[in-house]
Amino acid sequence: MSEGNENIRFPSFEHVSMNQGEKEDVYSRLVESMEKKGRKKQRLVPTLLTALLAALFILAGGYLLLNTVMTDQTASREGEVKEVLERIFTGPDDELASLMEQEDRYIEEGNREEYFDLFLSYYKDLFRPYMSPDTIEQYVNESKLSIQVFTYTDGYHLKAEKIDVKLDKKREESYSFTVDVRYEKEGGKRGTVKVSGDMAVDEEGMISSIRYRDEELWGENGLIEKTR
Repeated sequence: MSEGNENIRFPSFEHVSMNQGEKEDVYSRLVESMEKKGRKKQRLVPTLLTALLAALFILAGGYLLLNTVMTDQTASREGEVKEVLERIFTGPDDELASLMEQEDRYIEEGNREEYFDLFLSYYKDLFRPYMSPDTIEQYVNESKLSIQVFTYTDGYHLKAEKIDVKLDKKREESYSFTVDVRYEKEGGKRGTVKVSGDMAVDEEGMISSIRYRDEELWGENGLIEKTR
């Protein structure tokens, strides 16, 4: 080292002196500080794990809840489709039978429109919980709801004995169905015809489409032909 540098003095802690008690106090504080940092890390890990588990639980619970809601909704709509099919393929009841028996009188008196209004009103009351009034009128005109009119003309009563309804997974909100329809005429023929098709349900849960297999309903060996 050069002579010029011999006079340079670096800071020194040599002049700092502590007695034994002060040294122990500093040491204790240092240890305490280190322990606190360790405890914070230890608390952080279970906290993160708890948050992660809670998030997973919420996601799983949400999925289960959604799945339950969708299952309940599907079951409810399947039940509604069954009720509609029950009403289409069972009867006529006394009200409809009486109305049909008065058709000729209304026509002879020139009250054809009044008769049709009464006829349509009956079906609107019967299917109002499941379809809009416009849809009901359309399907009455298309003979999709008024099957009993054709069978009762020759005195036959219908009974939906077995109804199977399943969600069609290939078509959104569409339900395929089969109905074992028993037909019977007092003193006449009796038997059973299987009728199948599908129904679609709109976003509001109302039936928006009904389709039958034509051959099972209108064909040579269909329900209508069997009741003639």
